[in-house]
Amino acid sequence: MMYFIYGLIDPSTMRVFHVGCARDPNPTLNVLPAPAACKVAEIAPATPQMVILQAAEAHPQVEWVKWCKRFRRDLVTSDWGRYESIANAFTNSNRAKRALGEQVPSDASYQAKFHEFDRQNRKAFDEMLRIARALRAEGRKVSSIDVIVNEIRWEGPDTNHTDGFKISNSFRAFYARKLQMVDLSLCGLFAMRESMADDLVLEDGRSWREFAREHSDDLRFAGPEGTDEEDTQWTY
Repeated sequence: MMYFIYGLIDPSTMRVFHVGCARDPNPTLNVLPAPAACKVAEIAPATPQMVILQAAEAHPQVEWVKWCKRFRRDLVTSDWGRYESIANAFTNSNRAKRALGEQVPSDASYQAKFHEFDRQNRKAFDEMLRIARALRAEGRKVSSIDVIVNEIRWEGPDTNHTDGFKISNSFRAFYARKLQMVDLSLCGLFAMRESMADDLVLEDGRSWREFAREHSDDLRFAGPEGTDEEDTQWTY
């Protein structure tokens, strides 16, 4: 059965103020949620423009939440926020794929790949540690693991490539955590949010989750999605 995800656009601002989901969007304009109906009355005598964002045969609710989250800063309705578990899935591409029923590599497989890569490339981590300490010594309160990884990609020691890359992007979150666990002075250098790398366990048996609990006052965690804090931090 086909459903249509549609957006209503304010013609004066050209911004989407409501996202809906229906088999036939046209009749729904007469039964809009109260905030959207008030917006329609506010822009009268002009009428909102409608755009079909997506036709969905499967998982229409998931697709609707996805589009609501995309336009969340302009929407006058917030009913999609009730589906927090679905909305949160779209902060992580693998979660989104799982929510849509697609097959993705397990988090455990990423853990195993990271540990194997890290064992084979000790010089790469040593160089990351040197760069991170130098950034801290310069007075940096917050930086990005991308800065460090990209420097090694261009100028650092060669590595045993994984998936065709000198250092896979999927390892960045693991390294951001390992660096802080190895050197406490680096705590807070990277802003983080929930990640599959949260299950990291070092070779000496120390786990990131336990470390994060013990050093929560020193670590830097990203603010709620959509806040100014989130927009100004690098997150891993």
